[in-house]
Amino acid sequence: MRFRLRATLLVAVALASCAALSGSLPAAGRATATPWELAGPFPASYDLRAEGRVTAVRSQQSFGTCWVMAAMGSLESNLLRSERPALDLSENNLANHMSSRLDYQGWAPSELSAAYFARWEGPVLEQDDPYPAPGRSPDYLRAVRHVQDILFLPQRSGPLDNAAVKWAVTAYGAVDAAIDFDTNAQDHFWNGETNSYYATRDELDHHVCCVGWDDAYPASRFAIRPPGDGALLIKNSWGSEVGESGYFWLSYYDAGFGRALAVFSGVAASDDFDAVYQYDALGRSDWLGLGGEQAWFASRFSCVGSGTVAAVAFYTPVPGVAYEVRVAGTVAGVVKAPVVASGTIAVAGYHTVRLAQPAAVRSGDDFVAAVHVTTPGWAQPVPVESPSALIAPRARPGQSYVSADGTAWQDLTARAGLARANVCLKAFVAAEGAGDTKPPKVTLAAGAVRRAAFAKVRWALSDPAFSSASAIVVISVRDAHGALLAKRRIPAVAVGERGVWSFAADWPAGAYGVRGRAFDVAGRRQTASARATLVVRGAPGASAPHLR
Repeated sequence: MRFRLRATLLVAVALASCAALSGSLPAAGRATATPWELAGPFPASYDLRAEGRVTAVRSQQSFGTCWVMAAMGSLESNLLRSERPALDLSENNLANHMSSRLDYQGWAPSELSAAYFARWEGPVLEQDDPYPAPGRSPDYLRAVRHVQDILFLPQRSGPLDNAAVKWAVTAYGAVDAAIDFDTNAQDHFWNGETNSYYATRDELDHHVCCVGWDDAYPASRFAIRPPGDGALLIKNSWGSEVGESGYFWLSYYDAGFGRALAVFSGVAASDDFDAVYQYDALGRSDWLGLGGEQAWFASRFSCVGSGTVAAVAFYTPVPGVAYEVRVAGTVAGVVKAPVVASGTIAVAGYHTVRLAQPAAVRSGDDFVAAVHVTTPGWAQPVPVESPSALIAPRARPGQSYVSADGTAWQDLTARAGLARANVCLKAFVAAEGAGDTKPPKVTLAAGAVRRAAFAKVRWALSDPAFSSASAIVVISVRDAHGALLAKRRIPAVAVGERGVWSFAADWPAGAYGVRGRAFDVAGRRQTASARATLVVRGAPGASAPHLR
């Protein structure tokens, strides 16, 4: 039986994007000791199941959603460090709301999962959005936790370089790992008698959770004998009937393991901040260098509720990144602004940094959050959300800036090839007084279009102060009978943002209803839908159905 669950075209698209995502993260190249070096030596064997720190084995069924299962499995396992009973989180919500070119399924890197959590869209509970339901998820579920930190472990330097994985499993929980995995008999990698796997190729096509290890696992138990003993304990997502109740052993010498490793770790309450300012809804897809291992990057925001900037969040590419955070009224003022947070981030990934000196911001004013980083051994310090095979970001001039020295700044969109890019930098604000109590509001405008031409629906988001600053906008088009014809879900829309949704209106001549609603991270939902009418024109004299 063939278990490689993927659509060929979708996998080709996803694999094409990996060079700009997980696969581009470098190995550790620094002089300071890493957490796994300081934590060792590790026991000869370890099993999260024995610690009660792993959740039930899921089944992705006939869908290529292994990367979704692995991300949620890692997060659920990490939550068990501090929460009991275990939370059952919705894989379906992430699969439907990933905001990429994938349609529910297809192989994808962990950065897509990271972006979903980082923009504060999930996780939500399984009971509120059960798996599987392709294309069918509630649009207005609020995240039940705020994921603030996601670790990306460095690539292994060799088959016995497993200290980082062992540290992460013991310190946090299950590790999301990309591997080559095919149980076809002709490949001879799978041993069904011992439930073990060892591949000599490195075609990454599956995501799993690493939940333990055994240094003495015999090499003789694999279908092809690896050069030495030792194996990782793997939790799969093919149901409990496959493998050893859903688990199997992966050789230390496996060619694919260790190139893409993520830990969904730092979690806080869903209301720990009152507002999130962000432009990087789809997450980091590239790194930008400005001539060395250090650089500055900044985001300019329009404040829509007085309070204090309490934290910022950004991505780092290597262990041991030194950083400074500043908040100013203008980009030019960054260099003279006080340092409100500084330190060193031990592990690469997405990180939320709380400010030692929160910076006051006033409604109606602009403010700039800026970060200076030094990335040892890595000459592309700036995390960037730019178009890739999987994502199509929204970006405009006046949002993101970069600088080599903190004095001379350049709008990121003015750089060659980055007209649709933003730096990955969020700002979290604590309200001055009451938080967000009123819903956001999207307004719509539509016109007339010839059949099969591209229709345009214009939208704009507003929100009375105090505003949570970021909202999800959902727009749909229905015919006269109420049948859904087209739908667009736009994540992390900034208050004051305007945009255009374009789509081919290949429908009979007539009038079609356009509806839209907005929903913010405070859980406020627009009460009544915004409405507009789209008119599709056919041949002269053709009859046209009308909306009732």
